[in-house]
Amino acid sequence: MSDSTLLLCSNLAKLTLFSLMLSLGVTLRLEQILLLWQRPGLLNRSILAIVVVVPMLVALVVFSFQLPQEVEIGLLLTAIAPGTSLTFCLPKPNRAQSYAIALQATVSLLAVITVPMTIAILQEFFPPEAQISPLTVGQQLAVAQFLPLMIGMTVRYCWSDFADNLETLLGQTANVLLCILILWILAEQLDAVLQIGLLPLIVIGLLALISLWIGHFLGGRESLTRVTLATTTATHSAALALFIAILNLPHLSVSPVITVYVLVSGALTIAYLTWNVALQMP
Repeated sequence: MSDSTLLLCSNLAKLTLFSLMLSLGVTLRLEQILLLWQRPGLLNRSILAIVVVVPMLVALVVFSFQLPQEVEIGLLLTAIAPGTSLTFCLPKPNRAQSYAIALQATVSLLAVITVPMTIAILQEFFPPEAQISPLTVGQQLAVAQFLPLMIGMTVRYCWSDFADNLETLLGQTANVLLCILILWILAEQLDAVLQIGLLPLIVIGLLALISLWIGHFLGGRESLTRVTLATTTATHSAALALFIAILNLPHLSVSPVITVYVLVSGALTIAYLTWNVALQMP
């Protein structure tokens, strides 16, 4: 990409992540997050799956195969980006939706600490041209993720009626921005997307399937919590992963890999949700 295109893409990535976090903060209600935090078993299993098990699994698989450097880095950045891109797959208003939103907020807050820490560990295996400063990433996340989330939560707590009016608009705007960002990357780097290769595609599909199983297994006995955790562990936060890649590794073709993972994991997650709905039918 040219310098001007890269600058536009970088600003779009910042705006997308900021909007998603602001929308999440405005949507989050105190009783929702308390409902999750008062269930330490579910909370601990959820964090374990998203922050520990799946990133470790991805690192193990990535370093076990002879994958291109950009594919390795793209998959690792995706794995350590907690949250989900498929907000339209979240449960409809009920207890499970409260769990989904509270889980999103919890792992998004933790990401300001966990993502730089994980990068500090993983970059020992990266070549010099792929090094990322954990401190820089932490500062970036503090501004683009932590700050808007706290602003949104403050608006919800202090001006709930105003937050009710903003909730839908912010959510739709954030989702549109994410779609534009993904489509932009597909259009600008279509050649890189098409040249990813068969083995990386197989690895991406395998990782998404195993991540679905991990979330399903650790989600507990309730069907809706299993589905929510499976969706979150498999899809990750595309906005966060792209944000880190575009701002810190603009010279590497990492964004196309993240975009392909979003598409593959999204398709598999929709298939999983369809299968789960079929199981619930009498």
